[in-house]
Amino acid sequence: MSKAKQKGTTGENEILELLQQAGFLDAHRTEASRESHDIHCKPFIVEVKFRKTWALFDWIPKLRKVAGNKPWVLFAIHGDRRTDKGRHVGRVAVLDADFAAELMHLWCATVKPRGRVNRDTVDPDYPAAAVDGLGQQNSD
Repeated sequence: MSKAKQKGTTGENEILELLQQAGFLDAHRTEASRESHDIHCKPFIVEVKFRKTWALFDWIPKLRKVAGNKPWVLFAIHGDRRTDKGRHVGRVAVLDADFAAELMHLWCATVKPRGRVNRDTVDPDYPAAAVDGLGQQNSD
């Protein structure tokens, strides 16, 4: 396996673990031979890029084409964590603006002050483990 492919696999596994810890227990990597997306995480299309330089405006049209009407998330990880910049940038998620606004609204509607979840307003199709984790970073 080439060094670049190995790095990509490392990034995909890191994001896969993040998703599984967030409650998406059925998330799994897709076959490498398929040109689609990196991680199957129903209902989302998930792509992972682990690079020193990012070409977001090149990556997004392809991701939108693959996603069709499904919501998509692009996780970008800085490819050199040995540098200050790489450590500070770390990993981020890029979303379609409309989808991001919906998520922001959902977050505000489901998280009470001090990081407690208002379970009465959570979509029943949202993974229960993910609901359990909502707001944990905001609690004191």
